[in-house]
Amino acid sequence: MKNLWPEEFKPKEIKPAKAIIDEQAKLLPKITGDMVYAQVKKLRPIEANQLDHQNDFSYSFYLVAKFLQGYSFKVLVFSHPITMYPVKITLDELIADEIQSNREFEIKDENEFISILGKVLTSDRIMDVVGSIIRLSSEQ
Repeated sequence: MKNLWPEEFKPKEIKPAKAIIDEQAKLLPKITGDMVYAQVKKLRPIEANQLDHQNDFSYSFYLVAKFLQGYSFKVLVFSHPITMYPVKITLDELIADEIQSNREFEIKDENEFISILGKVLTSDRIMDVVGSIIRLSSEQ
C-alpha cells in the first residue's frame, strides 16, 4: 500500500502560552529580591472541569510568598487544546475589572496572549499584591 502520510511534519513556529508564562515567572524573583516568585501548576482533570477549563492542557498561575508560609495569590487560570491556541483564560476578578476585560475569554494567538499577559502583570492589582507580600515578608 502507498504511504498516505506527508513526507515530513514541521513543528509550529509559535510559543505556547505556558512557555511565555514560565519565562515571566523566572523574572519575578529577581525583581522582588527573591521575596515573591511565580508558579505555574498543572490542573488535575477534576480541577480543570470544576473551573470550566476542559482543554487538553490546563494550568493555574500563582504569585507565591517565599516567607509567608503557605500564601499564594491566583492570578489566572489558562488552558488550551493540543494546537496551542486559542487559549482560554479566567482572570482574578479585580484584575479583569481593572483592565476592562471579561473575567473569562479566549485568546486566538501568541501576540494577543503576550499583550493581555502584559496588561495583567503590570496591573495595579498585581502591584498591590506583590507590594503587600514584600511588606508582610519583611515583617516576618
